[in-house]
Amino acid sequence: MNFNHLEYVVKTAEYGSISKASGKLYLSQPYLSGVIKGLEEELGYKIFHRSKSGIEVTELGEEFIKSAKIILLELKKIRELNYADEKPLSISCYYATYIMEMFLKFKNSTKLRLPDKIREMGNREVLESVLAGESTMGIVFFAQEKKGKYYKLAENMGLQMEGLFQPMPMFAMMSENHKLAKTEEIEIKELGGYPYVSYDDTSSKMFLKLLGIEENEQLLEVSDRGSFYDAVMSGEYLTIMAYKNIPQKSGVKLIPIRDKKLYLTSCYVISKNYQLTKREKEFLEFMTTDRRKTDGNL
Repeated sequence: MNFNHLEYVVKTAEYGSISKASGKLYLSQPYLSGVIKGLEEELGYKIFHRSKSGIEVTELGEEFIKSAKIILLELKKIRELNYADEKPLSISCYYATYIMEMFLKFKNSTKLRLPDKIREMGNREVLESVLAGESTMGIVFFAQEKKGKYYKLAENMGLQMEGLFQPMPMFAMMSENHKLAKTEEIEIKELGGYPYVSYDDTSSKMFLKLLGIEENEQLLEVSDRGSFYDAVMSGEYLTIMAYKNIPQKSGVKLIPIRDKKLYLTSCYVISKNYQLTKREKEFLEFMTTDRRKTDGNL
């Protein structure tokens, strides 16, 4: 047993699938399955029940994972002792091109070299990551109508949520080659009649329900931004996207929504009573400074 094995088990439990976890961890499925099996043999009990439908954490597995998370958090603290006040960034974020662009630009704007980390996931998973101490700061995006719900959820989880950007207008987004690309405006109900791409997390599914198009038979759900934009750029799929600054040339077409003004709200999330580090404050300031050269698509 080693620290990597602990992380593999924790991630497998989070993703609920050995095949999905192996992809996220850049491991082969047989290798990850073998590691877990060997670990179970070493421990003398099962961590997961396996079936044709997937895996389920056992009762002893729950206790193992709880202890493994504590060990991994303590290991993280040990590794960061040498950084004094300049601690690495540890951020969980909803899928957002703009945040990733700002993250990379921020890292390149200083000579300081630290093992910063940013991970993309659904909003609920962001909150859980901060709650578990896996990230010190989270960034979430949600429809303005859901603001009260998310603030209440964060409060119930013992988290503190603060506004980040001004509410951003949302548009129907598609490739310039899409059938609707020359349309001047579009109604939400029309979106349900075309192939639509969405992320497969809980918050994205809630947004589809808000729009009333969750039953779209041509819905494609993906788990990463690469697949998301590949689908859009294929010319077949459309989606709804928010922008801080409207891009001039990007290969996509943004069409205003006629029957409903949709805005995306953004917040950063930290544990209650957590004091942001100097570097975290600098990153937040860096992101929120107006930078016209960045398209700012979320």
